[in-house]
This record gives sequence, C-alpha cells and structure tokens, in this order.
Amino acid sequence: MTLRVLIVEDEFLIALDLQDQIEVLGHRVTGVARDVESCKQAASRERPDLALMDLRLAGGSSGVQASRWLHDVLSVRCIFISGNLDDGTRQALAVVKPFAFLGKPILTHQLERALSDCSRELGKGAD
Repeated sequence: MTLRVLIVEDEFLIALDLQDQIEVLGHRVTGVARDVESCKQAASRERPDLALMDLRLAGGSSGVQASRWLHDVLSVRCIFISGNLDDGTRQALAVVKPFAFLGKPILTHQLERALSDCSRELGKGAD
C-alpha cells in the first residue's frame, strides 16, 4: 500500500531528490517542511503515516524537537536522515521510536528498504 510521507528537510535539492525517490517508489509526499513550525503546519493539514526527518533544520530549529511533537501529538514516527548519526544521537532519539536511521546521501535502495519495513510495521503491507 501507499504510504503518506512528510519530508522535513531544509536543503531544497535534498528535499526535491527525496520527493522524487518517494514518488518513484510508489508512495505519496504529503508536504515538505523546512523547520519545526512548517512541520507542525504540514502534518496538521494532512496527517502523514511517517516523516523523513533531518536533524538540523532551517533557522537553527531541531529535527529532534519536530519529531517529539509529531510523536507526542500525532503519534507519527520518523525515519531520521543525517550526515551525523552517532550513538549518542540515536540513544537520545529512542524516545520517539524511530523506524530507521539513514545516513546522507540517501540511496534509493536504502530508502526503499526503510519504507518497506515501515509499511509492514504500520500494517499496510509491502508494495
């Protein structure tokens, strides 16, 4: 089944590439957000099944903060994407029950596997 995915990434070209990859894999992008506030607005407009979440967002805002809001308010979990996914960061994010951690650059086969795992865990079956 098709997943509804919110992209939270402040780098325009990376967000565009992720959107292309998600759509090619047969899923739907519900919105693209650059910071915590635009993440809240996009997720409130159309609730995603999951979010692809960068750790460092525009204006110095934090993907950790955005993911906590998504988790606590909407029960939406994330796949975290970053060039810096050390053990301390992973442990700090355990509270929001991440689906996966993907290092940048995101390769299509890695994203496909992560989305397929999310689909199964959400009970939507694998494409």
